[in-house]
Amino acid sequence: MHSENGQKREQGFEAAAARESRAHIVEKINCSSQSETVQAETRSLLLRHPEINAIVTFNELTTLGVGHAIEELGLQDTVRVVGFDNNVVSVGMLETGEIDVLIVQNPFAMGYLGLEAAFRLINGQQPDADHIDTEVRAIGREDMYTEQNQKFLFSFTQNQ
Repeated sequence: MHSENGQKREQGFEAAAARESRAHIVEKINCSSQSETVQAETRSLLLRHPEINAIVTFNELTTLGVGHAIEELGLQDTVRVVGFDNNVVSVGMLETGEIDVLIVQNPFAMGYLGLEAAFRLINGQQPDADHIDTEVRAIGREDMYTEQNQKFLFSFTQNQ
């Protein structure tokens, strides 16, 4: 079972897919957050269901496992992968085609704005809003090299 955040991501995806007549969820796999296990489960899934042409993941380790399975099976041109979170390996997979889109969060903003909201609460003030937008981006191969997306993909460039 994945985290509450993962569950909400999955629920949101399922709600959107239900509204889309071209989308059909063939099978869901919930496996441990170990990249090797995800890779094996994905390989098995794709061999059982060769009609699958898209896979969506909801965290960093499942993104890596699915990407490795796509590479192993040579399916970069036939199965589209939308992954969640990023690291150097997943960004490399985006570049080489195992992953088509990465949903990338802004950890700098999450930390900064979260600390700012906590500070306000501790000092008896209300946060500026009920919802704090820390920005999330869907980054594909075609736009991964823009300056703004580079700041998301490689957070160490955030302040440069």
